[in-house]
Amino acid sequence: MDNFSDSNYLQKNKGPFFAVLSSLCYGINNPMAGYAMQNGVPTIFSVVSRAVFMFLISLILAVSGKLKFNIPAEVRSHVIVMSIATALINLCYVGSINFISVSLAAIIFFTFPIQILITAIIRKKESIKNSDIIVFTVVFLGLIFVIVPDFNNINPIGVLLAGISSVSATFLYFAAGVASRKCSPIILGFWVHLGVIPVLLLFLILLSPAIAFSNVEIFLPVLVLSICYVGAYYFQMLSLKFTSVVISGLFFNTEPLLTALAAAIILDERLLMSQYLGGMLIFVSLIIVSLRK
Repeated sequence: MDNFSDSNYLQKNKGPFFAVLSSLCYGINNPMAGYAMQNGVPTIFSVVSRAVFMFLISLILAVSGKLKFNIPAEVRSHVIVMSIATALINLCYVGSINFISVSLAAIIFFTFPIQILITAIIRKKESIKNSDIIVFTVVFLGLIFVIVPDFNNINPIGVLLAGISSVSATFLYFAAGVASRKCSPIILGFWVHLGVIPVLLLFLILLSPAIAFSNVEIFLPVLVLSICYVGAYYFQMLSLKFTSVVISGLFFNTEPLLTALAAAIILDERLLMSQYLGGMLIFVSLIIVSLRK
């Protein structure tokens, strides 16, 4: 009986579990990109590299697994939205940190779970309780403590770009929430990034960053973040397959916490007491939601 209960609990919590795994992989992505940048690899190059890696891995897995590449007609528009949103997130989020601090950009970007909640309430697609709203509020407060934004460095262009990336993430979640239930994450990864790569390559050409290819070792962090990106994307799609966009988005708030921990290890950044406090608020809130759901 206990084994059945445990199995039932794990089955119901697949979505949150995959969301946290996705957040962990994305959390490793950012410090690795920062580490690569410190060693002379432009961020736009890292973004292009991980998109190409994602496309190639999806192609190899699809061919080896003899998967069908066709997308059902009813979700093709959603896949197009996913491609556009993914490209905007990559470009605008990366662009924003050229004008504002990474922490402030992250605060703005991670308003998207709140946007998801508000949209769900307006559309009346989800059963939202007052306790859910309170949990979202507590998680967002914890998020602020974790990121510790520098509000002394505010540039309208940076704020606008970060805002666009946040809205794009909201569109991505709702579109992926539909598409992921009809298509394999591998096939979605193939088509979405097939549409994203030309856009990213165009911006890589336009920006024409100086890259030194003489030292191959500096590209090792790019390889690691590309591998993590593949895991992050697949886990994200699996999360949306097994739970609602509201719950998946809520658990995705673990990414800044995991990013802070990864940055402390990879970049030797010191965690502040406020970050530990914020992490505890997020962790406890998500545990409560997990037990209730």
